Amino acid sequence: MGVMLVFSFDSEDYETPAADDAEKWWADAMRRHGFRASVQVVGELARTLRDRGKRDVIASMAGHEIGFHSNMHSAHPTWAEYLDGMGWDEGVAEVMRREAKGISDVEEIFGQHPSSWCKPGNSWGPQVAYAMKAMGVPVFADSPFELAPGEPLWYAGSLFLTYHIAFDGYFAVPHDERPEKMKEDFLALCERHDGKYLTMYTHPCRLFTKDFTDTFRWGMNPPRSEWRPAPLRSREEIAQLQRDFEDFLGFVSGLKDVEPVTMGELYELYRPSSPWLGPEELRELARDVGERLDYISVGGEYLSPAEIFGVVVWALARMGGGSLPEHIPVRGLLGPKELSPSDVPSGTTSSEVVLEACREVDRTCTEEGAVPSEVKLGTGKVGPNSFLQAALQVLRKVLKDGPPSEVRVKPVPELPAISEHPAFRNYRFRDTWSIFPEEFEGRNVLDTVRLQTWSVKPAVLKG
Repeated sequence: MGVMLVFSFDSEDYETPAADDAEKWWADAMRRHGFRASVQVVGELARTLRDRGKRDVIASMAGHEIGFHSNMHSAHPTWAEYLDGMGWDEGVAEVMRREAKGISDVEEIFGQHPSSWCKPGNSWGPQVAYAMKAMGVPVFADSPFELAPGEPLWYAGSLFLTYHIAFDGYFAVPHDERPEKMKEDFLALCERHDGKYLTMYTHPCRLFTKDFTDTFRWGMNPPRSEWRPAPLRSREEIAQLQRDFEDFLGFVSGLKDVEPVTMGELYELYRPSSPWLGPEELRELARDVGERLDYISVGGEYLSPAEIFGVVVWALARMGGGSLPEHIPVRGLLGPKELSPSDVPSGTTSSEVVLEACREVDRTCTEEGAVPSEVKLGTGKVGPNSFLQAALQVLRKVLKDGPPSEVRVKPVPELPAISEHPAFRNYRFRDTWSIFPEEFEGRNVLDTVRLQTWSVKPAVLKG
């Protein structure tokens, strides 16, 4: 089948003037070998290139697909740092306030609206994904999550793609071993990613710099006058790296089963439809949804737990005379914006109480674009999955012979099963990026990351 290959560049060093020419070298080298890369540009770098008069560098980079790598990258507070003290709505608004200028400047300077975005280091939050999509940038280029190697997912309405292999990992490999090592590793990855996508990335500045600049490390935030450039490699080392990487690019360009693509092209290949469900699909959904929520396939389309919730409450909210609607839209809802109640008692209620709650919850879903964090059911409150399980009892009985006289309500896990996948369960910020303050843990952001697993479903190639 072959591999869909993305070359992605994290273009971020605005403190080291010598790194400007590294950006140009990479852009030109890619073009020499017939590749159109995805170039993730920091807003401050775009402005710096413009202000330094680097028109040749800008022109070379603009020959590729442009993405967005945050407005200021490592300058504090980074995304995760300020989001940790905010709720969902406040966080989304703050991301848009801080990042809109960067997106606008990148578009103006490079002549392209960014097609994807890349997190600075390990700093991000679900509000960033939502805000970026709202600003017309729907692809997370280097997300920390995918379903399996080369198998992307949808999360908070954005396409989550991952980086798999880095040119940077070969800087320290001896020159006489580097070319063959790169080819051997690449071919092994191609075999594992057959029929899938594969992303190879680099930080263009590192071709010329021995390390990243340390201006903002461990929470430092000095004034602009104290920003420091990164230490540089020798001319001989740079020239040897260039020869080795040119050799590798020539090798890759000759592989028949490797199809070069960009992040934006992958989005079009994975772009989801907006399905409506009919009676048979509704029966399929009612049959397949379990107490431990997960995404499911219905009528050939994957639905996230949040979309499942939206379908069930829509159908029951519009039931008239015992009949369910013939056509039900699948709304792209977010997961809950806050943690759900954990003290749901076991008990029973009536179909009428559940149906009345469905009508109220359906309005909330439409107005908020999200699954509610709690649902009033009679005189008490339950979490969204506890409510969904009660609503499913009503739906299943209606599909069979009419509403039940009694509905059981009980505590169930409120987070979807995928929240326990090691990638989500073990995800952390502390000790993952030297830019974070040493004590930073980001616990509130981590809670939000897991809450939004309600919005996760597989991304499927068209055709």
